[in-house]
Amino acid sequence: MDNRPYHILFIDDDKDFLNSLNIALSRPLIANDKSLDVERHFINDPHEGLGFIQKLTEQQEKIAVIVSDQIMPTLNGIEFMEKAGAIVRNTVKILLTGYATLDSAKYAINNKILDYYVSKPIEDHDSFASLIMNAVKTYHFFEEKERAEREVRQYVKELEAKNEKIRDMHSAAEKIAYLAQGFKKLDLDDVLDLIITKIPEIFQARSASLFILDEEKNVLRLQRTNYLQENYTVPIDSDAKSPMVCALRENRILVLSDIRPAPNQYDFLNKECLGNSLIIIPFVVGAGHDSTDIFNKDEVVKGVLNMATIGVMEEEDIVNYTASLTRNILGINILNARLYQKTQQLALHDHLTGLYNKFLLGDSMQRECAYSERAGTPLFLALSDLDDFKLVNDRHGHLVGDKVLAELGALYRKTARKSDIVARFGGEEFAWLIRGGDARSTAALFELVRDRIQNHEFPNSVRLSVSVGVTQYNPRAGDSPEQFLDRADKALYQAKANGKNRVECSFVEVAI
Repeated sequence: MDNRPYHILFIDDDKDFLNSLNIALSRPLIANDKSLDVERHFINDPHEGLGFIQKLTEQQEKIAVIVSDQIMPTLNGIEFMEKAGAIVRNTVKILLTGYATLDSAKYAINNKILDYYVSKPIEDHDSFASLIMNAVKTYHFFEEKERAEREVRQYVKELEAKNEKIRDMHSAAEKIAYLAQGFKKLDLDDVLDLIITKIPEIFQARSASLFILDEEKNVLRLQRTNYLQENYTVPIDSDAKSPMVCALRENRILVLSDIRPAPNQYDFLNKECLGNSLIIIPFVVGAGHDSTDIFNKDEVVKGVLNMATIGVMEEEDIVNYTASLTRNILGINILNARLYQKTQQLALHDHLTGLYNKFLLGDSMQRECAYSERAGTPLFLALSDLDDFKLVNDRHGHLVGDKVLAELGALYRKTARKSDIVARFGGEEFAWLIRGGDARSTAALFELVRDRIQNHEFPNSVRLSVSVGVTQYNPRAGDSPEQFLDRADKALYQAKANGKNRVECSFVEVAI
């Protein structure tokens, strides 16, 4: 047994940030580290970091995760990761980046220089610690996978001369291993498209459909298909005779070389499209399943991949072997893409209201102001603040207060246009950027918002009102994003001073 620890390296030229990160992560990392021995290293010079990586590699130590800041004076984070990647294999590389360098981070991920990026500043250290430990477990998973593949390859090599079937298995494993390399994608749609197009080719199947379990409604829901013309849901009943329900319920790969003798045993979906043979691969990945310790405990993916209209069906045990390798990459890659989307959501959105957060608002305001200057498009900003919201928390408690804010966020999302940017600006203060329109229609919009909030019954029969300050950006009069925000803030203050539950507008004359 390999008892060497897994090393985690944090690289940042800011010693104070490294010290604060060490303190903030100590408790959550220890809480997450229940099965693997890890050692953490905090290094404030990227060149020293490369030397340390080289030293650990020469000592055959296991470098599981490297976390680096992007902005460093002598070597930026992406350059550092590229140099580190030339030294180590399989190490999970995470970049800490601000919004200004977000495009560079995405480019580096797409070019396989990075595995993940995390926006700075880090707001939720517990989630960040979970990401790091998931990365350690991912590294552990790939190490175990490589070790297993080495053993399988050696076993196949020894028996190849005696058993042609082993050669077929080896060929199947190579196909799946090659396919797995193509699944290093972060976008969920890309992953689903790869599943429905590439995996059937391995089994010479012309028809394929991918279903994922909707646990809330207890149905299998069609996600991708290359032959069905409408959306399907299949209920998960205890007496269901659907072959894919049976396969998922029993967690068993189903290989039917001839479906014609089986109509009484199974109810086939669109049988006329299936040909004579069928392969169904179920996958179950997530909480409580040993194969997915590397992932977030709250995430679960269950589903089936159906393949039919098969040109030449190989021997059943070869098909089962190939399918068993395939199922290992199905749910894991779907789950990985889902977790990436969740991380993206956390980075850009306020977790309570579902609206954008203050950091994205700042970036968006700079961009929208610049666009308004170039295109001459009107741009409006409204700041709103719930009146006397402290009384809600005092009378009903903070849990009810949180429910009220969450419902308010849903109300704002329902009212806003797709092009609007609505963000939580503070505790009960919200900002709303609107491109286009005119002063009169914008003021009318927020009168409507004010009226809806006033007449809306929130949880625990809470009634609220809102004060709103609205202004327009005027770049031709020397306006700036900072003055834009300040003017909206003063209009909001005026709404409060004039009795609350009102909309105050501060529209300067816009130069033509």
